[in-house]
Amino acid sequence: MSRLPLVTIDTADTEQGELLDEVQRQLGRVPNLYAAMANSPATLRGYLSLRDALTAGKLGAKTREQLALLIASDNGCEYCVSAHTMRAAKMGFTPAAIAATREAGADNPHAEGVLRFAREVLRTGGRVRDEQLAAARNSGVSDGELAEAVGHVALNVLSNYFNHVARPELDFPLVPTATKEAVMSPKWRAADTVALVAGYTLTDADGQPTSTVRNVRVAIEGGFAHISVDGSAPVQMVSAPAVALITYRPES
Repeated sequence: MSRLPLVTIDTADTEQGELLDEVQRQLGRVPNLYAAMANSPATLRGYLSLRDALTAGKLGAKTREQLALLIASDNGCEYCVSAHTMRAAKMGFTPAAIAATREAGADNPHAEGVLRFAREVLRTGGRVRDEQLAAARNSGVSDGELAEAVGHVALNVLSNYFNHVARPELDFPLVPTATKEAVMSPKWRAADTVALVAGYTLTDADGQPTSTVRNVRVAIEGGFAHISVDGSAPVQMVSAPAVALITYRPES
């Protein structure tokens, strides 16, 4: 059950009703995410405005869909992963392409450059290194597209985080982001070293991007490595294939 009520046309006030009518017009129905977000017309209006502005931007529909799927997957948002997996399939993406997208991979070098840049923005809080900007530009990503990718990170973080809070009932075919066993019983282990493959970074205890961290705690869940660098800092997450080496401490 949703932790926030789902606003319907019957229960909506005038402002909520206008927004839900617009969602219905655009999408043909009102997904539960929008129905829950309508509890705050200001939030829903802001979300729709940013989404509509980005839709008219430089990045094409397929790349926008890949960004939404990638960001939802990295944020562990089951609702959005399920929704965007379905939409990607309708747009012609194969299961292999969908799986690659969730790991910031694409057949098109330009699309992959956008995805990898956006993932770094997400994972580093925007503290992208110069060489990562250069790599995106070398893939043909323009400065305007770089700026736009940051906008897509913000847009999708909003929907992902809102879903984490509201937990609306899923109204798309389920695509799990992790196994139930992993969610229910994560196993944390102390590690002396975690090293990532080239192109991936974590944030160290001083807030600086690095490819290697030491004296951390690690849990492998649902194909991702969850890494706690500092007990007071947020847990960081990278896909398991991005991890080159983990040196665990012996368990007592």
